[in-house]
Amino acid sequence: MTPWPLRETFDLPVVGKRLAILLLGVAAYYSAAGWVLFTYRLPGLARIEEESLLNTIVLGLLLSFRNRTAYARWWEARGLWGKLVNDSRNLAAKCAAFVPAEVMNQSPVARILVAFPHALRRHLRGEAFALQDLDGFSHEAQRAPHVPLDLARRLFAALAQLKRDGHIDDAVLWILDGPASGLLDVCGGCEKIRNTPLSPSYKGLLRIGLALNVLAAPWILLPSNGWWTLPVVLLICFFLFGVELIDSIVEEPFGTQRDDLDLERYCQTIADGVTAALPLE
Repeated sequence: MTPWPLRETFDLPVVGKRLAILLLGVAAYYSAAGWVLFTYRLPGLARIEEESLLNTIVLGLLLSFRNRTAYARWWEARGLWGKLVNDSRNLAAKCAAFVPAEVMNQSPVARILVAFPHALRRHLRGEAFALQDLDGFSHEAQRAPHVPLDLARRLFAALAQLKRDGHIDDAVLWILDGPASGLLDVCGGCEKIRNTPLSPSYKGLLRIGLALNVLAAPWILLPSNGWWTLPVVLLICFFLFGVELIDSIVEEPFGTQRDDLDLERYCQTIADGVTAALPLE
């Protein structure tokens, strides 16, 4: 059985480095505050159990909502790309079933279906690219400001041409329209996720709350409990800051980090399914 490596569950290159820096900063601040407290024999801050409990509850609710919202965005994006896989396969399989093979060999439908997920992937990541950069479209002279939309337009035009040439009738066109329209539905859904991030004010409130708790911790804990509280505080910060850092990645699911969706794999899955039904010349 293949072991389950740590890097598969925890993004060491990104989250691990940022978390390590934060924890080192917390440890340095805690140690400096402790040196000041014990050197100058300061009394520290009084700890009130009711206020501490209320602070913990509020911070926990904020962090829980943040985590739930970030994961919901990731899960919705995952569902949309799963829909894109299904719609692409369905359209390819239906075209292969309803349209003669020699006709489909001359149609750009397969090329469009293979190119669309790559165009959408690059579009969602904000990359600068043109239609000519996609496989099978290097000969195109037209420039499109929105490449996924242009590919969808070409797909509808190809299906309409099949109808005009008499290769499909109205009933078949209606059958093909569902999965064809699904491509733009997925594009619009992904753009909604990308263009409507979680409120910056809410994220700022949560981060300020985390920072204030860290700043207050040594002045409350050290005078009465001593240095052994440092590893406890670091352990708590490990989970709190770790969740916040992971949420900041998960809420933007179209990037290239390990916790983002593997869009390259989705693109390859679609290409394999489409070419199995409609082999490219």
